[in-house]
Amino acid sequence: MSTGDQSDFVRRLRGLLPRGWFPDPVATGSTEQAPVLVGILSGFGSALAGAWTLLQQVRSSTRLSTSTGSVLDLAANDLFGVGQFPRTSGEADASYLARIEAALIAKKNTRSALSAALTAAGATQSQIVECWNAADCGALLPAGATRGLGGYGASALRYSGRPGQFFLETAVTADVLPIVRKSVVQTKAAGVVAWIRNIDPTVLKSDFGGDIL
Repeated sequence: MSTGDQSDFVRRLRGLLPRGWFPDPVATGSTEQAPVLVGILSGFGSALAGAWTLLQQVRSSTRLSTSTGSVLDLAANDLFGVGQFPRTSGEADASYLARIEAALIAKKNTRSALSAALTAAGATQSQIVECWNAADCGALLPAGATRGLGGYGASALRYSGRPGQFFLETAVTADVLPIVRKSVVQTKAAGVVAWIRNIDPTVLKSDFGGDIL
């Protein structure tokens, strides 16, 4: 017998009855002297035990840190919008909760914030290339020049004719890619365009370009 189970409620209900009106409870292992009474009280006890279990579930659901199962998914919908922060395939409650809590206090807009968001989303093999950033794109150099990163036309670099956008190359599985996309949208500054290219890691070559975040 434990607090809130059927036997506990039978004991509680029986304790409310007038003494001497029904036989007293017997010791464990002894023959029950009021089996009909216990049968009736067990019916009430079953319903009350169900209500007690539901109450504990509702109580745990009032706090994000103690929410589990589908309630945790509902909490993510409340916090980020319906479908905006989904659980990955087969993701455990503990892992999903950790991602939700991290997203609530995550920094936004900057490159370092985006790198952190990608890592949290599972995109550990990624590279960010900011347009008009010489450290990413090199510079316009004379033909044949080999200084630094090289100039326009180098196969490992990415370019664009206007600012306000960046390229992101990742290597994640198909079930993680939607998480990466949503992380980018939720982290980047408004009005900034993000170009995302993904290579499935199951067919990824060993010479994946770019720095690992």
